[in-house]
Parts: sequence; C-alpha cells; structure tokens
Amino acid sequence: MGITVVFWSPVSGQAGTTTNLIAAATCMGLEYSAQLLMLGHLQSGYAAVERAYYRPAEREGRHTPDAGVDALMRLLKNRKLEPVMLRDYALPLLRDRLDILPGSIKQEDVFIETAKEWLTSLLAVARRAYDVVLLDGGSGSGAAWNELLRQQADVWVVCLPQNRLLLERFFQSAEAAMLQSRRTLFVFGQYDPYSTLTVKNLMRQFRIGKSVYPVVHHTGWMDAVQHGEATPFWFRNRRIASSHENHLFVQQVRRLAQAVIDSAGADPLLFGGKEGEAP
Repeated sequence: MGITVVFWSPVSGQAGTTTNLIAAATCMGLEYSAQLLMLGHLQSGYAAVERAYYRPAEREGRHTPDAGVDALMRLLKNRKLEPVMLRDYALPLLRDRLDILPGSIKQEDVFIETAKEWLTSLLAVARRAYDVVLLDGGSGSGAAWNELLRQQADVWVVCLPQNRLLLERFFQSAEAAMLQSRRTLFVFGQYDPYSTLTVKNLMRQFRIGKSVYPVVHHTGWMDAVQHGEATPFWFRNRRIASSHENHLFVQQVRRLAQAVIDSAGADPLLFGGKEGEAP
C-alpha cells in the first residue's frame, strides 16, 4: 500500500508550491526505483503540472473523455476500477517510475461537484497501484475542494514564503496547530539565500521544530517548467559539478526528495536506494 503526499501552501503565488512538487517528483523519478503517480489540479485539464512536461504541440489529443481522471471517475461509479487498470489512463513521464494523471476536461465547478464523492476512493485505488501518490493541494484554506485534497494526505509538504508577516499569520493559525500531529515537511520555496530572513533565523523565530528545506529561486528551472521541459532540465543537471551555477538548486531539491521518501516511511529495499548521486 502506497502513501499520499500533498504539497500545499497557506498563501498563493509566493512559495512555489507547484514548481516544488514538479521538481521533487522528477528528481524522485530519476533517482529512486519507487513507482510514483503525480496528480496536478485534477479539476483542470492542462494544469501547470502537466504543462511542465509537455511542449504545446505535444499536448494535442492528450485530454479526452476517455483518458485521465474523467475516465477513472466513470469506472469508479460503475464499480469497475481496479488498481491494475490505473496505468492505462495515466501518462508515463519516466517509464516504470513516474506517471501523471491528466486532469478533467469538464468545467471546474461541474467536475468538483461530481468528484468530491469519489476522491477518497480514487486515491485509495491509486495507493494500491503506486508506491507514492503526489498531489498538488493548492493554496489557502478557503476552498472546500483543496481542503478535501489535503485531508487525504499521509505526508504534508507545506510550502512557505520568505515573508515575516505572512509567516506570523500562518504560525498563529489553526492549520499550523493541526500540523503538529501530522507528518510534515516545511519548504521555503523561491528562497533568496541573500536575505537576512535565513532558514535558521526563521526556524528560531517561529520555533519550527520540524525539518525545513529551502529551495532557491532558479530562473532556468522556472523557464523549463513554462516551456514543457521539466524532464530534460533534470537529465541535463543530474551530474553537474559543484562549481556549476545550477548545483545549489539541484542539491536542495535532491534533499527535499530524500526527505519525502524518508517521511513516507518506505522500505529502502522497495525504493531501491539512490542512483547516480551527483558529485
């Protein structure tokens, strides 16, 4: 039985939630033998997660009523969905390592109204088919759908901004209190290493006892995600030297990926260990 990992941020647009998810998933797919399924915004076809892996010309024809989450929902309703069938409706990003499930082609409100009854069942089947199921849980706490996604998490990856005011609000919130009893990783996405608000200072100020993982802002990575070249970026940068300008970003994502694997409580034999550690 696999586990569900949800990437989520208390604020929108500042912590790189989706790009952190894409980077960690691609890194895990390349370096571990676990079988991973990534679900972006299920309620939205051509969401950012999918766009990161396919150039515009490659997206044509990938979203139909007979593919992705729409097809799986129909099978669930008819009690016909079995774990072995899931890969027939997902798209392989890294063969036998990382798949992605295309989102719905329906209008968002129509899909959510239909899907909320079946989300728990869908993820239960996904966990039987894959070792790790990765979800983009969006941001904020107002949307009922995002809250439903977060409730499915075995592991929370909480993406935080490097912003003192917003952090003060978050760490005084009910969400922060609830996370004390959950398996949680904190990530400072779009991190600026030259700011006085360093990870160590923020951990001390907000008494963050859990592990914290910075992921620096990286223009090359952001461009790769925008142009559907997430996978080629990681193939090019897996084994770069420590003097390379991309090295810090790659190593920080690698540490986050390792932390996700560790938090999953996975058997090291199942995950096969790391492959090809960069120098």
